[in-house]
Amino acid sequence: MTRRAVLLAAGRGTRLGPLTEQTPKCLLRINGREILDCQLEALAGAGIEDVTVVAGFMADAVVRHVANRCRVLVNEQYATTGSITSLALAAPYLRGHGFLLQNGDTLYPVDLIRRLRAAPRENACLVDSVQPHRPGEYHVEVADGRVVRYSNFLPPERSVGQSAQLLRVGAGDSTAFLDRVAKLISSSGSTGFPNQAYDVLMNGRGLWPVFTAGLPWWEIDTADDLARCNAENPATPQTDPSSLAPPSLKKRRSGARIARYIKSLPWRFRWLPPTIRPFFRHPVLVTREVHAFQVRQLSLPGLDLAVNGTSFLRLAYSEARALGFQPFLLWGTLLGCIRNRGFIKGDQDIDLGIMVTDAGRLPEYRRRLKRHGFGARIENDDKLSLVHPRHPCLYIDIDVVRPHRDGWAITNNHSDQQKTFHYHFPAGVFAGTQTAVFAQNLAVRVPQDAEGFLAAAYGDWQTPARKVDYRYGPLNTEVELVSNVGSEMQINSRPNPVRPAVA
Repeated sequence: MTRRAVLLAAGRGTRLGPLTEQTPKCLLRINGREILDCQLEALAGAGIEDVTVVAGFMADAVVRHVANRCRVLVNEQYATTGSITSLALAAPYLRGHGFLLQNGDTLYPVDLIRRLRAAPRENACLVDSVQPHRPGEYHVEVADGRVVRYSNFLPPERSVGQSAQLLRVGAGDSTAFLDRVAKLISSSGSTGFPNQAYDVLMNGRGLWPVFTAGLPWWEIDTADDLARCNAENPATPQTDPSSLAPPSLKKRRSGARIARYIKSLPWRFRWLPPTIRPFFRHPVLVTREVHAFQVRQLSLPGLDLAVNGTSFLRLAYSEARALGFQPFLLWGTLLGCIRNRGFIKGDQDIDLGIMVTDAGRLPEYRRRLKRHGFGARIENDDKLSLVHPRHPCLYIDIDVVRPHRDGWAITNNHSDQQKTFHYHFPAGVFAGTQTAVFAQNLAVRVPQDAEGFLAAAYGDWQTPARKVDYRYGPLNTEVELVSNVGSEMQINSRPNPVRPAVA
């Protein structure tokens, strides 16, 4: 796994005006801490052990500040060269090794660096699909899941998101990538940027997007950027006021949350007994989970899943067996089964899957669940989502697994009108199914390579991670723009005459 990184921090940062007249940009402070310290701490937290910083403007100050915590190289020609030259200086320490490439004026939380480092593909770039399209910024175009164009002239209808400027180069392509950097400097001059060499990655093993999935990141170019970064990065962790509240106040707040939940129910189910009765069917389970709810480890829908989810899962299996098929666990439900032998904290639905050969059984399956009071929330060729009116957030979601290139894919084509999401898995993951044991000794089915599924989707699945945007959250996400179907795809690593051929 990647354990090296290079930070390109040679520039002066003239757009920051007087702030960088006597201070290198990387030593500006974010709530009392230097940007460089924040970067080194995040890299270390993500398991990056070997860091090279390429300094330039006021390099002596950077060397003194680092104090042997990492390697520092100096680009003496920083005023007349681009960051591609700084990268070339670090090449001897990177060649033949996988590494992360980061600019000295970007800041990422450790979870985001871990996310890129855990990507299933060797070469990957971080892409932010959440924020609106901004002309002039570098954007990414994809085809068949791979990056095919990286340009600051990409129109919104061809972009899957803005580049978040963090790149992972695999060990297998690092030499070719750095050789391409050297050739660009010798042929086009030393004022360019590293992304000019991305064509080597796109035409080799491929360059694959990893989406930020709603996790924040910051690029600090101006004083306004610095102020925003300060505002969004508190100097000390904020104490949850509810943790200091007396028990009576905690109970009142819990009651208010329950009241808000009741108001979210369909009007005919707002009256109290039907809402509360499902919890009292399983008093032992409620007792076990109520503390987690009180300390906000569980939302009320999460409590509903913890208390009633196994009964719903048992019903889902019973009706499926009556029709001659057995769904298998997927996503968070599979993660909970393998890691915890039950539902994970923070989840609130039941995720199941079937192979495409069983997809024809879903209409009759929906009709059978309708007899138990369930209605269809989503119904299309790729997904059936069922919900009971007394449990309005406890969904039973069934995804259809289909062949996709060299393996399989689960497709989400209902959550965004402009984008279709494919989650790609190696062929061996769904080579068959096997039996596993869930909570309350319920026998369930899981994919043949359940851990392979979890690794492809979550990377380090054994370590709990913060919840992210469910569409972009899996690491194996491939985005297809609906408006681009049938359109001509072009590959261009930058807006200049060098245009690599289609891989």
